[in-house]
Amino acid sequence: MSATLTGLSRPTDLSFEDRLAVATQLAVRLLEAGLIRADRFQDAPHDIATYGEITKDGEELGRDLARYEAWQSGEAVCAALDDYGSMLAERLEAVQARWAFDNDIRQRFRIGDRVVWPKVLGQDNSGIVTGIEPGARYSVMHDRAAASGSPLRHLVNFEDCRAEGEPAPRRRTPTDSLPGKILAAASAWLTVEAMHFTAAIHLILP
Repeated sequence: MSATLTGLSRPTDLSFEDRLAVATQLAVRLLEAGLIRADRFQDAPHDIATYGEITKDGEELGRDLARYEAWQSGEAVCAALDDYGSMLAERLEAVQARWAFDNDIRQRFRIGDRVVWPKVLGQDNSGIVTGIEPGARYSVMHDRAAASGSPLRHLVNFEDCRAEGEPAPRRRTPTDSLPGKILAAASAWLTVEAMHFTAAIHLILP
């Protein structure tokens, strides 16, 4: 998870359950293509989810499966396994888009709008939105890239962008999404508990 300007945490990795669901889709493809035996299919999703990564290509995954799980990872199997990284990336984009929707993070800018987004340290980055990307992100051409003619584009989260001159938003906390009545009840409960504690101290002390 990555902290953002909003104070919320964008998911940056998939749960094992998500990885296993994607691996099951791939294992079905392998079975239908005759690349794994039916008796191997039962364990194949778990094997793929355990050793596969977004950044790992089919040959790397095939080698790991052959080494640790005794797979017969020939050329055709490795070529099929090569899809797993991109499938994971698509699943993560869907999870991030759902997270953005659930947290009321919407697209605020259109193609051609100028935006700024923070650096880790120092002055904000600035540039022009050139596209809307999966996972609730903008494709942004940095001003330096525009000046130099570079084709480089930055993928910037919706929640990290703001208009030029717009102050950085207050960092949100998990309690921001709670209804007012719940917050009021919690505050009243804490007040009562503090009163009980004070009364107890007075009884104990001489």
